[in-house]
Amino acid sequence: MTLRRPRFVKVAGAAAAIVVVAAIGLLPSSAIQNGTLSHPGGDDVARGAFHIHSKRSDGSGTVDAIAAAAARAGLQFIILTDHGDGTRPPDPPAYLHGVLTIDAVELSTTSGHYLALGLPAAPYPLAGTPEDVIEDVHRLGGFGVAAHPGSPRPSLRWQAWASDFDGLEWINADSEWRDEAWTTLLRSLLTLPIRPPETIAALLDRPDAVLARWDEATRTRRVIALAGADAHARLGLRSDADPDQSAIHVPLPSYESTFRTFSNHVVLEGPLTGNAAIDAPHLLDAIRQGRVYTVIDGQGTPGGLDFVGWSGTRVVRMGGELPAGDSSVRARVSGPPGGRLVLFRDGTAMPVTARDLDIGVRVEPGTYRLEFYMPATPGTPPVPWIVSNPIYVGLETPTAAADQLPRSRIPARASDAAAEAGRGDLSTVVARDPQSRALAGDPPVLWTFALSPGAAHGQFAAMRIPITAGLAAFDRVRFTAASERPIRVRCQLRAGSGTERWGRTFYADTEPRTIDLRLQDFQPIGVPSSPAPPLDKVDSLLFVVDTLNSLPGATGTITISNVGFVR
Repeated sequence: MTLRRPRFVKVAGAAAAIVVVAAIGLLPSSAIQNGTLSHPGGDDVARGAFHIHSKRSDGSGTVDAIAAAAARAGLQFIILTDHGDGTRPPDPPAYLHGVLTIDAVELSTTSGHYLALGLPAAPYPLAGTPEDVIEDVHRLGGFGVAAHPGSPRPSLRWQAWASDFDGLEWINADSEWRDEAWTTLLRSLLTLPIRPPETIAALLDRPDAVLARWDEATRTRRVIALAGADAHARLGLRSDADPDQSAIHVPLPSYESTFRTFSNHVVLEGPLTGNAAIDAPHLLDAIRQGRVYTVIDGQGTPGGLDFVGWSGTRVVRMGGELPAGDSSVRARVSGPPGGRLVLFRDGTAMPVTARDLDIGVRVEPGTYRLEFYMPATPGTPPVPWIVSNPIYVGLETPTAAADQLPRSRIPARASDAAAEAGRGDLSTVVARDPQSRALAGDPPVLWTFALSPGAAHGQFAAMRIPITAGLAAFDRVRFTAASERPIRVRCQLRAGSGTERWGRTFYADTEPRTIDLRLQDFQPIGVPSSPAPPLDKVDSLLFVVDTLNSLPGATGTITISNVGFVR
C-alpha cells in the first residue's frame, strides 16, 4: 500500500517533534563560554587534536576534509595516526585550511597499539613486542604514546606497563562510550545532533585506573599524557576490531564534533610561523618534552593553564625537572569561578586550597600535576576539565646494575647450521666465510635469504643450529650479528621435535654488534605446552626472517658469529 504524501509528512513531522521534545528534556548542559582564549602565563600555545584516522586506514574522511573540520572547530594543529607498520613514508607537514597537519602512525604490538610520532619511513615493518617496537621507534628518532590504555576491549588495551613507553593517552574518546549503558547511548544518539560536543563530553568519566598507571610510571621517569580523539567519523556496526573493517557504518560522531569535545594545548617556545617545515618539529618537540595540557571543551571553552616550578632562579614549565630542596610550584587557571583546582603529588591529592584559581606551594621531592574541575562536572567519577602534565622535583632515575662478564658455553657448533625455508621461499643459503675468524669458536656464518614475493602468507626463511645439551644451566643466548641493511630478525628456541617454539626479535645493521637475549624474555609462538621454554628440552636455536618484520620478497645477507649460551 502506498502512503499518501501529505499524511506521511504529517506523521514524520509529528515523530520528529516528539524526538526533539524528548531530546530537549535530556540535553546535557551547554558548554560554558569562557570568553576569549587566555593563557595566564602569556605563553604561545597551540590548540589541537591528536590520534585521528583518515580514509587511508579506517576513517571516513580525506586528510583535506579532516583539516577543514579542524579549522571549523578552531584548532591550530592536528596529528593524523592512520594504522600502518611504519614503512609508508609520512606525508610532509603542511598547513591545510590554516591548520598545521602532521602525519604519524598507529603501530600494532603484541600488547596493544602504539602511536609513533616524528618517524621517517621505517626500513622494515615495525611490529612484534612493545619493547621491540619502542626500541625501533627510538632508534628512528621518534617517540610514542600508548593508545587507548583504558579500552574496555582487551585486544586494544595497552598491557605493557613495564616497557619504556614515552607517553600514554590519559583519555580516549573512542574508548569512553563503550562501557556505558544502552539507555545512556540511546539518549546520546538523540542529543548528538543538537549539542554534539556536550553529548560526547557527557560520556566521559575520570579514568582512575589509567591515571593511577601514569602516576606510578612518573615516579621514576618522565612520561607524557595526551588526550586521544581517536577520531574516525565512522561507527561500524561490528566495531570489535581495530582497525574497524565493518562493511556497514555510519559517519558518527563527525570529526568536527570530536574536535570540539576536547583539545590538547601545547606550550611553545615561540609562536607558530606558518611554515610547516619549521612549526611541525617545534610542536612535536614541545609535546615530547611534556609541555601540554588537556581541556574538555565540551564542558567549557576556551580554557588556559599556567603551571610552573622554580628553584632559586631556575624556572621550568610542564615536563621540566627541578632539584630537590627549596623548590615551589604555582598554577593559575583561566576559567569560570567556582571550580576546584587539585594538585597531585605522586598520584595523591595534596591538602591545598585553590583561591581565585591560583595556587602556590613549596614542594618536596615528587612528581606534581594538576586537575581542575568545573562546578558541575559530568561523569562517574567526574572527569576533570583540565589535566596538566607533571613537573618533576628531585627525580631519581634508577640505574641498572652493571652486567658482569658471564662465563660462556657453546652447547652446539655454529658451523653445523642448516638452512630451512618454507611457504614458497625462493632460497635460503648458509655458508661460512673462510677469510674471517671468530674471536672464539667457529668462523662467522653467512646466511643469505630470500622470501617469496606476493601477498603475505606466512613466508619465512630460517637458519637452525642444533643444541647438543640442555640449557637449564644458562639464562641468556649471546652472539654477534650484522646485516647488509637494517633488519629485525627472530631468534627462536625449539623443542618437542620442532613443534613448539618460543622467540623474541633483535635488530641488526651493517655494524657488527653483540646481541644478548634473556631466555626468560622469549615469548611463546602459537600455543605451546608452556608459556616459557623448557630449557632442558630445547633442541634447536633458530634465526628466522619472516613477515612479522620483513615484507614479502625481502632478500639479504646476515652474518652470525660467536653464538653461545651464557650465565
